[in-house]
Amino acid sequence: MSDDPASIWDDPRVNFVVQCIQSTHSKLSPGAKFDKLFRTEATCEILEQFFSDGTLKCILVPENLKIVAAMPNRLPKMKCLAISKTHDELTVDNIRSATFIAEIGGMSSFEHLELVSKNVLLPVLSNQTNKLNWGDLTSREITNCFHSFMSSSTILCGHMKAETRLPTPLFDDDKSSSDEKSSSNRLSLLEGTILT
Repeated sequence: MSDDPASIWDDPRVNFVVQCIQSTHSKLSPGAKFDKLFRTEATCEILEQFFSDGTLKCILVPENLKIVAAMPNRLPKMKCLAISKTHDELTVDNIRSATFIAEIGGMSSFEHLELVSKNVLLPVLSNQTNKLNWGDLTSREITNCFHSFMSSSTILCGHMKAETRLPTPLFDDDKSSSDEKSSSNRLSLLEGTILT
């Protein structure tokens, strides 16, 4: 690195770190606000040390862009980007292969699973065209298993947050059934949800 602190912002290694930050923290779009938060003297010193000092192996970048030069004893509740290096010195040639990048904090993997299940799997499994192709018995079995899975994942997400979360029943909107059959079906689903 040169002695001119302004030259670090033109360094391809810094551009790599910026790309990683912006892909993790999508709310932080490039521009004047990002530059104001990121291009500080403290950030410059930490990045120079991270690139050249063999003793600093990891940096943590939270959403507020106040880079921490070591892993804290307790992780913040907000989403953070952790960049670790496997070599003592990071060069332009080895920065992509000598770094390990991980996103920590934020939503848990179970919360992501619950979100994907509700927004992706449920519409596919509820599609009437798919149900016609599967047949009545197979369709019913898939629906029952998926409702049980969704109930369990909702309860598990509640346990992880030390909350009591009861699953909401996932009603099967079958337009061809009568009102009486539909209401008994809904009652059955509600009972199954509570018992899960």
